[in-house]
Amino acid sequence: MSEQTPPNTPVTPVGAAASQPASSKREGVVPLWALGLSLLLLVALGVASFLMLQRMRALESELHRRVEVVGEQAAQATRATEQEAAGIAGYGTRLSSQEVQLAELRARIDAYEYLADDLVRSYDERVLAEVEHALVLGQQQLQLAGDAKLALSALSGAEARLARVDTGRYLPLRRAMANDMERLRRAPMADLSGQALRIDTLLAVVDGLPLAFERSPARGASASTAAPGDDKGAEPTQAERLARAVWEEVRQLVRIERLDRPDPALLSPEHSFFLRENLKLRLINARVALLQRNGAVWREDIRLAREWLERYYDTRARQTENALVTLRQLAAVDPGEALPGLNESMSALAQLKAQRQRPTVTREEKR
Repeated sequence: MSEQTPPNTPVTPVGAAASQPASSKREGVVPLWALGLSLLLLVALGVASFLMLQRMRALESELHRRVEVVGEQAAQATRATEQEAAGIAGYGTRLSSQEVQLAELRARIDAYEYLADDLVRSYDERVLAEVEHALVLGQQQLQLAGDAKLALSALSGAEARLARVDTGRYLPLRRAMANDMERLRRAPMADLSGQALRIDTLLAVVDGLPLAFERSPARGASASTAAPGDDKGAEPTQAERLARAVWEEVRQLVRIERLDRPDPALLSPEHSFFLRENLKLRLINARVALLQRNGAVWREDIRLAREWLERYYDTRARQTENALVTLRQLAAVDPGEALPGLNESMSALAQLKAQRQRPTVTREEKR
């Protein structure tokens, strides 16, 4: 079969066809170094692809592992959240119960504090009551008896009582009491008790003193007016007795009396009673003035008592004479200066009691 030339196939001359394969062979020859380099590149590319593939697989496995870990952590976090929610609910319940217990405990604490405060105030009030009693006793001794020693003793006992329980609360009161005791120690200690006893003796005999208008005129004793020549041991004769009787009658006709003072006032029994009572009151007032060391009142009362005795009572009676002598001696007594009182201590005690008085506070008001 003859070969047919395909259409559109260029016709090549024979000589040209013979030289074309040789040149194409030379052009198609690749150097060995290029082939080695290509192989190396291919190997390196394969190794790199393999390594990258391994790395990707490792990363994928690591990613899966981390995803699983994150999932487990999320699950644990969910469980922990659920547990925490349950714990929070339980904590809320416990907190509400603890709040109730705390309120009860607070109420008990308030009650205990109030009871303790009330107990302390009761104890302090008892101590202050004892101190007040001692101060009142000392004040009465100064005013009624004028005895500074007893007042000092009462103040010393009260100060010692405060010193045993004092924690600084009673310092102003103790300072005031110390000042009053110092003033009492500097005061003169006169024997006022003895003079007061003498006045008490006068008060006891006032009711027995005879009044001036009750005195009867003095009668001469017949035996003492006998004649000088008469024998005292002999029995008087009838004529002598008659002479003496006549002489006594003659003597009664003339009476000599002092005219430098008025006649004694005639007092009814009621007025006599009030006179004696007024004299007693005057003497009692004098005793009070003596104990208070009020010299002016003391001297005036003694003077009036002497004046009343000399005017309304029988000065010839022995009892009246003794009473007048006692009054003259008492008039010479000087009561001295007035004793200092316990005003500073009483004022400090009143201030301390006023500070300690407070209204009752309930637990609701304290909250």
